[in-house]
Amino acid sequence: MTRRDDIIAAAIRLAEQSSTGQANLSVRAVAKEAGIGASTLRHYFPTQSDLHEAIARRYMHVAINDFSIDDSARDPAERLFECCAQLLPSHEHRQIQLDTWLSAHVNGLGPERRAPVRRLLEHSHEVTYDHLDRWLQVLVDEGHLDAAEVAPSSTALFTMLDGLALHSIITPERITVDAARDQLRWLIAKVLEPKS
Repeated sequence: MTRRDDIIAAAIRLAEQSSTGQANLSVRAVAKEAGIGASTLRHYFPTQSDLHEAIARRYMHVAINDFSIDDSARDPAERLFECCAQLLPSHEHRQIQLDTWLSAHVNGLGPERRAPVRRLLEHSHEVTYDHLDRWLQVLVDEGHLDAAEVAPSSTALFTMLDGLALHSIITPERITVDAARDQLRWLIAKVLEPKS
C-alpha cells in the first residue's frame, strides 16, 4: 500500500468510528490517525477538498457489496435483487439516504454546481455501472441472460434505481421502501425473463 492509500485508509477508519455525520476528517485528525505530519498529508492532498474527494472515491469502491452473486446454487433473480437492493434507501436510514442522494445531485448538477461534487457523481456512476455489469455478466456466464442484454439491462436497472430515489422524495407515500423493492423485483424479473 502506498502512503496515499494509508492516508485514505486512516480517514475511512476515522469516518467509520464516528457517529453518522459527525466524522472529523480535518487534515490534523487524518494525519494523526495515519501517523504522519500535516505537511506530509498536504504533500499528497494539497487541499481538504482533495482529501475528501479521494476518501469518497475510495469508499464508493468498498461500499457496494457483491454478496452471493457467484453462488449459482441460489436463484439468479434473488442474487441480482440482493445486490441491486443495497442501492435503494433502507427503512432505518431512508430520509438521510434520500437527502444525501438529492443533495449530491443538486450540488453536482444544479445551477450552482460544484466541480468536485460533479466529479464524484460521475465516479459513482462509473462504479455503479461496473458493479451492475459485473453482476449481469455472472448471470450471462451461467446462461440466465444473453450477453447482448448486459448494457441495456444495466442502464434500465440504474435508471430505475435513480428514478425510485427521486419518486421516493416526491411521493414518499407511494414509493415507500417496500414499494421500491417491489418495483426492483419486477424489473429484475423482466430482465431475466426468457426471450422467445
